[in-house]
Amino acid sequence: MTATTTVSASGKEAALKEAGGRGFGRRHLQLMLLSMGLALGYCCRINLSICIVAMTSAESANGYPVYDWEPKYRGLVLSSFFWGYVLMQVPGATLANRYGPARFVFLGVTGCAVLTCLTPLAAAWGGWMAVCALRMLEGLCQGVIFPSVHFMLGRWSPPVERGRAAAIVFTGPSIGTLLAMAGVGLLCGSPLGWPSGFYVPGLLALVWGVFWWKMSADSPAKCKHIAPEEREYIQMSLGDSSSNDKRLSVPWLAIMSTPAMWSLIAVHMCSNFGHWLMLTQMPTYMQTMLHFNIEDNGIMSSMPYLCLVLTSTLVGWGAQRVNESGCISIVMSRKIFNSVGHYGMGITFLVLSFLTPIGIPVGVAVGLLTAAVSLEAALLAGFLVNHVDLSPNFGGAMLGVSNGLGNIMGIVAPILVSLVVNQTPESTPEDLATGWSRVFLIGACVYFSGNTVFVLLGRADVQPWNNPEKADKAEKLEKGEPTEALELLPPDRNVA
Repeated sequence: MTATTTVSASGKEAALKEAGGRGFGRRHLQLMLLSMGLALGYCCRINLSICIVAMTSAESANGYPVYDWEPKYRGLVLSSFFWGYVLMQVPGATLANRYGPARFVFLGVTGCAVLTCLTPLAAAWGGWMAVCALRMLEGLCQGVIFPSVHFMLGRWSPPVERGRAAAIVFTGPSIGTLLAMAGVGLLCGSPLGWPSGFYVPGLLALVWGVFWWKMSADSPAKCKHIAPEEREYIQMSLGDSSSNDKRLSVPWLAIMSTPAMWSLIAVHMCSNFGHWLMLTQMPTYMQTMLHFNIEDNGIMSSMPYLCLVLTSTLVGWGAQRVNESGCISIVMSRKIFNSVGHYGMGITFLVLSFLTPIGIPVGVAVGLLTAAVSLEAALLAGFLVNHVDLSPNFGGAMLGVSNGLGNIMGIVAPILVSLVVNQTPESTPEDLATGWSRVFLIGACVYFSGNTVFVLLGRADVQPWNNPEKADKAEKLEKGEPTEALELLPPDRNVA
């Protein structure tokens, strides 16, 4: 009878996997919408990196207002987004855990979209200080997005599909960066001028909000339009590692006592330093060192992110094949992919550091920057999805902590560049080249050190505190204490 039951259960599992796992399902729609939301959120986040070149340069303003903001104030404007973004990570994770992640993805993207549309008015009315205040509010809005996305991944993606799911979702920021770098640059150079670089992304994000509101769901259990086979397939794949819609208190002490969590914090901080260094400072580097105008600057700055979109697709496919084959463990897969990304980017930064002072050709510089950005795709199957490996229930909360601390680097990177490069009217090309060389050398060291910590301390097994009730029962059994189920039995009843 037991054997028959086992075979029957196994047959049901195979049938569910075949029925629920094939074709385009509701989970894929959720992933695509999340990816589009992140793309538009990134457009609203980084458009200022392009627009500020036109806003502060009479040659690039095309008749629109020009603001005489000193380099140190431009650094503050570029970093101000992260003042709010960092503050909102843990509160955002707590809110998404308590009230459901889908609504906070909506509020994060659409709230930032409205504020993005108001940026030209803020610059006209209050100068750089008003733009800083507005960008801080945008950061508060977007601070809830990534923790909410991780909660969604924990509830919607079966473990074997998680690498591909993460690649689909987190390709969104790459697409958004590509669209912002190329599209916003073209808008700034067009008759519509730099204000359109804020209006267009903001309005597109509001349109996305309508679709998300109608089609999203916190989990398969709450989705009205999902096929029963797909719902059962996802829930069967997740088992008791995901609580779905059950509200659990976040075990903060247990999370922060886990060495693997600290490895995620370290690698996230180091990764974000390089990421925001490239994202916020690449247009400035191309203007000051490679001498591109605003239209060429936007197009050339976007080229690395076009390659990143392509490499992200390859990483998603490769991670899926590797994980399904079982040739290496999940934790080894995460470390290999992450090492390809971080060590590879560190090497490109090191080469840029050596070549910049002696006069680097434009093609070589763009090629190295493109290689560095393209290698970032490997992180999609590395540390970026590792939070959900450790805890499908609390991956969003963990991401809130590591992303909050990691994005302090978004504040540090622009300010550090302005201090190290120290561009002034008296600066010679040699002075600027030396400054940028030091910036790239710092970036290389940061990449190498962050990944080394992750390789040494990283894990990928579901942690005991992921399911507090199960962990509590296990602890009681280990101590010989009666569990809740046993306490319900009559005192004189024998339990075999």
